[in-house]
Amino acid sequence: MLNNVQPHGYLALPPTGKGQPVLVLHAWWGLNDTMKAFCTRLASAGFVAFAPDLYHGKIADTIADAETFSDALDPGQAKADIVAATIFLSQHSGQGDRGLAVIGFSLGAYYALDLSATHPEHIGILFDF
Repeated sequence: MLNNVQPHGYLALPPTGKGQPVLVLHAWWGLNDTMKAFCTRLASAGFVAFAPDLYHGKIADTIADAETFSDALDPGQAKADIVAATIFLSQHSGQGDRGLAVIGFSLGAYYALDLSATHPEHIGILFDF
């Protein structure tokens, strides 16, 4: 944790509480139930999954809402939130900073690629959808 503060998002743990870390970056819809269920499925397979909430609680139900939220997203803040999430996840997983698996969906795919270019030391493998 960063200064004992968990970044805002959804953490899914395997039964052991430890495992390979996976950072999940949500689509333009926000951190909705689909993204949370994806993290939970990863945890049931033995991974420690964390999805930072880049919209800080907002979830889009329509394309118009998704466009509004993604247009209003501050890229600098989103990138800072993602770096904080990588550090948190590395510490929480018990795996150190050996490189995370990063999975990005849509909007999250953009930020996953940005993370790989600006902070490659945090990434072991990257999947974009």
